[in-house]
Amino acid sequence: MRKSTIGYSISSLLIIVVTLLPIIWCLIISLTPESDMLSSQFQLSSKNVTFGNYQAIFNLSTPQSQTVILGLVNSLKSSILTVIIALPISFITSYALYRYKFRFKKVFIKVLILTLVFPVLTTIVPIYNMFKNLGMLDSMFWTSIIYTSSLLPLITWINLNYLNSISPEIFQAAKIDGFSESQTFFRIAVPLCRPILVTGTLIIFLAIWKQYMIPMILLTTYKNRTLTLILSTFMTRNSIDYGLIAAIGVISIIPPIIIALLFRKFLVNGFSSQA
Repeated sequence: MRKSTIGYSISSLLIIVVTLLPIIWCLIISLTPESDMLSSQFQLSSKNVTFGNYQAIFNLSTPQSQTVILGLVNSLKSSILTVIIALPISFITSYALYRYKFRFKKVFIKVLILTLVFPVLTTIVPIYNMFKNLGMLDSMFWTSIIYTSSLLPLITWINLNYLNSISPEIFQAAKIDGFSESQTFFRIAVPLCRPILVTGTLIIFLAIWKQYMIPMILLTTYKNRTLTLILSTFMTRNSIDYGLIAAIGVISIIPPIIIALLFRKFLVNGFSSQA
């Protein structure tokens, strides 16, 4: 028992170190003057720390700040819009799979789970051609539809597992009490599944927030660039502003961290209930 506890602690520590090291390194770069960064004897000390990169970002009158704000707003729009589209569809689908019996139901669920192994990037070329032919390129809404299609199987499967942990007698009692199907859904299923709905919201939001390849291909104009794409603005043929890019990277992880900390209780409850 003691050996397993030690092994668990070591594994957890390694995961934390591997996760935090890139973030710490990014923070160090963002605080280092460019002249020191390119020096062969680079080392960070209190004497050469600079906050110039963060001042450029938070000073609303600078072009760097306006660019970052544009990317931040677009990332928020994209993530929130995908949550609004994907969460209701996935929950209604999982509720129907839980409540109703129909032919090939098991086959449908297996095919749904099977689609999890196919990344959306494998179909991005035909998607791009379709968007181009139909004039849907550079649309935040249609890009969110592609996000939804990629996340729908996972979120539906998670919701279905949670619903399977709920006793069917609860829904049978609601039917005996005269509840209609819509009343059962909104007054019984939705309140009972609140933890997993919050979990699904977090998964969708965080997954879309970090997207790079899909928006790079489908969002073609500067006005719709997300925060992950904004980083390329500070990389030109002749120079790369490493410090500013690192500072934007540090800032970009703050919203997901805040959201995860605020709703961590629902996140843990949502996953633990499926164990």
